Amino acid sequence: MMTAIIVMAGIGVIAATLLFIVAKKFYVYEDPRIDKIEALLPGANCGGCGMKGCRDFATACTKTTSLEGFSCPSASKSTMIRIADIVGLASVGAK
Repeated sequence: MMTAIIVMAGIGVIAATLLFIVAKKFYVYEDPRIDKIEALLPGANCGGCGMKGCRDFATACTKTTSLEGFSCPSASKSTMIRIADIVGLASVGAK
């Protein structure tokens, strides 16, 4: 009985170590600004902005050099200004 417990504990430790190494090796960095922008958006995933959904819109906002042409029809103008502040760009129409 003791042999079985030791073997199972050994397998558990080896599996946990292997999972830890794999998780570190294949970690995908994602810009934290994407989550902040997505939290501001209404979450309707309507596609009215021309993107697949709110997450795709937030990702596009973080990768662009200008917010010209980016607009969420479900979000207010103040939301777009806050998005511009998050990504560090000038907001369209905020002059």
